[in-house]
Amino acid sequence: MNGTLIAPQPVPIADTATERRLHPLTLLLNLSRQLPQAIIGLIALRLSGPDEIRGWVALIAFFAIVAMFGTEFWKWWRFSYRLGEEELRIASGIISRNVRSIPYERIQDVNLEQGLLARMLGMAKVRLETGSSGSGDEGVLDSVDLAEASRLRDVIRLRKAAQETAEPAAEAAPEFTHAAAETRPMFAMDTRRVLTAGVFNFSLVFFALVGALVNNLDFLLPGDIWDPRRLLDMLGLEDLFAALDIAARVMSIIAALFSLLVIGLLGGVIRTVLREHGFRLDRTETGFRRRRGLITLTDVVMPLHRIQAAVIATGPLRRRLGWFELKVQSLASDSDKESDHAIAPLAHADEVRAILNETGIRWDTDYPEMQPVDPAMWWVPLVFALPVPMIGIGVSATFANPWLFLLYALLPAVPLCSRLHWRAHRYALEGTQLYVRDGFWAQRLTLLPLRRVQSVDITQSAVSRFIGLAEIEIGVAGRSSPVTIHAIPLDDAIALRSRLLALS
Repeated sequence: MNGTLIAPQPVPIADTATERRLHPLTLLLNLSRQLPQAIIGLIALRLSGPDEIRGWVALIAFFAIVAMFGTEFWKWWRFSYRLGEEELRIASGIISRNVRSIPYERIQDVNLEQGLLARMLGMAKVRLETGSSGSGDEGVLDSVDLAEASRLRDVIRLRKAAQETAEPAAEAAPEFTHAAAETRPMFAMDTRRVLTAGVFNFSLVFFALVGALVNNLDFLLPGDIWDPRRLLDMLGLEDLFAALDIAARVMSIIAALFSLLVIGLLGGVIRTVLREHGFRLDRTETGFRRRRGLITLTDVVMPLHRIQAAVIATGPLRRRLGWFELKVQSLASDSDKESDHAIAPLAHADEVRAILNETGIRWDTDYPEMQPVDPAMWWVPLVFALPVPMIGIGVSATFANPWLFLLYALLPAVPLCSRLHWRAHRYALEGTQLYVRDGFWAQRLTLLPLRRVQSVDITQSAVSRFIGLAEIEIGVAGRSSPVTIHAIPLDDAIALRSRLLALS
């Protein structure tokens, strides 16, 4: 529960060239992932399938399980890996054989992950981070014995270091362990801070789970299940709701919304605890090492030279209380296939700056010192877009339900939100670093070193060209979308692009 995945195990280097297979219990892990869907499918076949095959469901289930086990066993048998002198070789494929060679010099580091069942069985998933520009893992071993995972990580690190220093791996050390002395603690979160982070991470994941369950079991539900009157009837509240006056009905709706808020808060806390429990960030010789998770433990290394930018996220309430979240955008994807690594989910400003100092990224300016963009950012979209819903509400209210006219009361919120978003959007170029701020409620400050800039594009729509404005889109390696500065004068955009390219 302390977030430590690997127990040190000294392993002689001479044992590393053997052809090896995954742990036999990998079969159990893979089958456990497939059985729930298979069971739901069989239930659907039994309850809603053709009458002539319902009696054969048990026999179909037997052959399906045999086929699943046979396929998984054959996949396991055909999968092997070997640590050579200069590369890791992975062979896989049932019919078409695929042999993949990954040179040690391309492997940035080895990350480990353990789900709940894998922890109970003493196994771990090994992910190889390579220079694939965030396109995913080039090598995954799912799953190996915990001691074997430690052996793999240590052998790969040693041989990579030996290649970089042009020394034979066999002469580097006769045996080795994963040395705890390589790291020093940078940031950690105790239980109280994890719970505090959960309060700020409002989440309706409970309803998402219910929706996924309903989507898979919709054949068991009546067609009018989502009719509000039927729901009230199922809960025994239809007669009570009908007897209430308007004020009481409004109060009941408010109570329902409050309940939704409480469920969202609880969902955020539960989700955060599961993900961030035991969070610890260490400084290693090459970068950061992050360990976290209650059910699924992850152990991820982020080399400093692969970090492209930093993002500081907060909100009006969090900022007033002095809390920030720090993420780094890296070429290496994490276990969720995302390029953003959370390295401080809830931290104070001084803690964020201490971590950023290790990366060479500065946080020297903030909202008051940054330059605002043109006000056309908020009023131009309204001029062209707002008339559409206004006309739609009027037509619908005329031909469908007069009560729809009440929606006009919500329309003033649209320009208000648009204006707040414009006021929040600012940018600054300080020395060799660009700052771009977005969002009023979910505030994001992107800190981009200019040496990481890959491209700078100026774009104009027909309207922005007419009023002399432009957008700048800054491409960054490993980031799915560009860093964008909206609504700045065209001359300023051209000048800024020249400075960005000159300093990158």
